[in-house]
Amino acid sequence: MNPGKKINPSILERETGINRFIWTRRMSEQIAKLNEPVQQEVEGTDGALPLPNVVELVETYWNNKTGLINALAHYNEMLNALHQKAKKYDTILQENQDLVAKLSLKEGRIRTLKNEIKLLKKQYLEVAVKSTYKTFQEEEGLEKIISINKKTEDRALKADIVKMYPELFDN
Repeated sequence: MNPGKKINPSILERETGINRFIWTRRMSEQIAKLNEPVQQEVEGTDGALPLPNVVELVETYWNNKTGLINALAHYNEMLNALHQKAKKYDTILQENQDLVAKLSLKEGRIRTLKNEIKLLKKQYLEVAVKSTYKTFQEEEGLEKIISINKKTEDRALKADIVKMYPELFDN
C-alpha cells in the first residue's frame, strides 16, 4: 500500500482481491475512521488547536511502522508550522515594541518643541510690547517692532496684540 494515502474501497479491492462493494457495505465506517486524522483537543484553546493523540497513534499503529511514521509526520508538520508562526509572532512583537519606543521618543520631542514654542512666543510678545515704550527701547537697545501707521492706528489702541496683529504671529 501507499503510506500516507487515504484508504478507499477501490484500493482495498486492488490490494486484497475482495470486491469494493463488500468493502463499502461492511466496512465503510471503519474506513472513514481510519482516514480521519487522530487528534486530541488542547484544553483552554476552545478546540482551536487539534493535536494528534500520541498514545492512540502508538496503540493503533504499534505493528505498522509505516502507518505510525505517516501519522506522526502530520504531527511533525503541525509542529513545524506552529514554530514558524511563533517565530513570525516574535518578530512582529519585537517590531511593535520598537515602534512604540520610537513613538514615545517622538512624542517627547514634540512636547519639548511645543514648550519651546510657547516660551519663544512669550518672549517675543514681551519684546514686542517693550519695544513700543521709549524707556525699554533705550535700556535694552530695542527697535520698534510694531509700528503704528494709518492702517493699524485703530488696532493699536486695543490691548490684545495677537488678535490685532495676526500677520506677526503663526497660529
